[in-house]
Amino acid sequence: MLAYICTAFFILATHVAAGPPSPTAISCPPNNQLVRSAGPVDGQRLSSQEQDYISTRAAKVLPKAFSTYLHNAKTASSKEDRRTETPEKRRSRNLSDKELPRLGIALSGGGYRAALFGAAVLSSLDGRNETAVKVTGTGGLLQAASYISGLSGGSWLLTSLIQSNFPTIADLIFPPASQANSALGNAAFGGWLTGTDLTAPGPTANDSLVFLQGLLTELAQKNASGFPITITDLWSRGLARHFVNGTTAANILQPGVHGAGVLLSDVAKLPTFVNHQQPFPIVVADSIPPNPGADKIIPGDVIPLKSEIWEFNVFESGSFDPTLASFIPTSLLGSSNSSCVAGFDQAAFIAGISSSLFNEFNGAFSGSVPSPTGELISLVAAAFGNPHGVRLDSAAVPNPFKGINPQSFTNANQDMVQLCDGGLDGEVLPLQPLLVRARGIDTILAIDAPADTDINFTNGTDLINARKRAGLFGDAYPFPPIPSMPEIFIALNLTRRPTFFGCNINDGVTPLIIYIANGGPPADGAAPVTNTPTAKTTYSDAEVQAFLDQAFDIATQGIPGTDWGTCLSCAVYDRVRARRKETRDAVCNDCMKRYCWNAG
Repeated sequence: MLAYICTAFFILATHVAAGPPSPTAISCPPNNQLVRSAGPVDGQRLSSQEQDYISTRAAKVLPKAFSTYLHNAKTASSKEDRRTETPEKRRSRNLSDKELPRLGIALSGGGYRAALFGAAVLSSLDGRNETAVKVTGTGGLLQAASYISGLSGGSWLLTSLIQSNFPTIADLIFPPASQANSALGNAAFGGWLTGTDLTAPGPTANDSLVFLQGLLTELAQKNASGFPITITDLWSRGLARHFVNGTTAANILQPGVHGAGVLLSDVAKLPTFVNHQQPFPIVVADSIPPNPGADKIIPGDVIPLKSEIWEFNVFESGSFDPTLASFIPTSLLGSSNSSCVAGFDQAAFIAGISSSLFNEFNGAFSGSVPSPTGELISLVAAAFGNPHGVRLDSAAVPNPFKGINPQSFTNANQDMVQLCDGGLDGEVLPLQPLLVRARGIDTILAIDAPADTDINFTNGTDLINARKRAGLFGDAYPFPPIPSMPEIFIALNLTRRPTFFGCNINDGVTPLIIYIANGGPPADGAAPVTNTPTAKTTYSDAEVQAFLDQAFDIATQGIPGTDWGTCLSCAVYDRVRARRKETRDAVCNDCMKRYCWNAG
């Protein structure tokens, strides 16, 4: 590692001007209105931009989207079900845009495994996928969703999808040849390039060393502008090669733009966002308290469950947690109470924050045996120093909320906020943003793919921890009843087929959760290929395609003897039915009986 450090010093000394543009100092908003209060739980407020986006999407896009989705569900259903119009189809004709279902989709963490599993499920919901439209009857629901959140591996999928103008999953992962052109720079997305390893991309160790040195060089301008550099910055520049515009298979190991200057806030300028064709995207991360108490951390996790969950959306960043309840414009991220900057919200950096799990493995800071993570942190420290005195095993962001809510916000006195992987508190499924009361989401499709078991399948722990966390904030985050232990999920096969939670709650605020987990091999008995280790950081094209195919089957197989497409539409419209005080028809009643888990 000493050779790494010495070589890094040389590279930095001779290439200080290389790399992405540094955040730029700008004038602050008039009257110093940098921070927006989200208000108390019983009076939460969305930003005006988010509210406008959601209301315009509901009025101009969702009526047709839901009509198309329900048509697809009916077309692909059994002959018996096609003889009469579905109750959902009839009901949708009489709904105003304000009465339509408000659906949120959550994409869990779990590295490439979670990104690929989430991609396959989204593909099964995409109205541009002919199989999803004509065979499974699930196509079109993606186009009808109001929100979509992503965390860690799920944030890789979400970030790449939204910044590349929301292509199909096939074109996202394997883009057409016309896009795999390095001359296009940041104007085109070159695909996930899964065949090149995320962490050691070179064909030889020396090539990987040169690659690492190049990443360090790219951070020199940010460092020269006075911002702290941590391992998350290094990580984000590697992620940029796979999940942000500007990289192709031909130039991935070469110097280039590699997504430099692609900002999360600039997604608002893309055609699909301007035309309200994207579900409103939210990337999730956790904050690290200055003094996290071990007694408040779930055994096996890293930070307290009650640590503020930060969300980054196109318009603003911050937290709805009552302990903070404040936001800053995403375009001004990196600003503080005394100075403002633009350009800090690099899309790759936001995805890097959401997947920054290095403090989990950092022996250098914990006092244990030094780990590879600790060695990389030592490299960053040797190259840039640590003049701000921040933790180098997580992300460091200038604190725009210093002095706010000092009685409850644990970072109120800090100049920098330390942020990390959104699942290190134990909630690896980004449900919290979709539970915010002000958003009015009545149905959540939760796509869950962490490695909970010894063989890298899911056992429901995410949902359990999400409900525990919601309970720490009173009635801020309504959450339906779920089984209290993973053993119950496993015993009842709740992770092996879609499951609905909260079916018989009609309080007007608690969402129905449609849970689709990577809990086991498909029902057809095929050998499993979706339980790959989180540490697997390279996949051949053949491995990716086999994974996507099997995950698509898992997402659409349903319970034998039921029509999954029909039952899914029953669940999506069930809260609408309840609000209108209508009874379930016979088909939906049977679906809900078979897919719903009911406490007791």
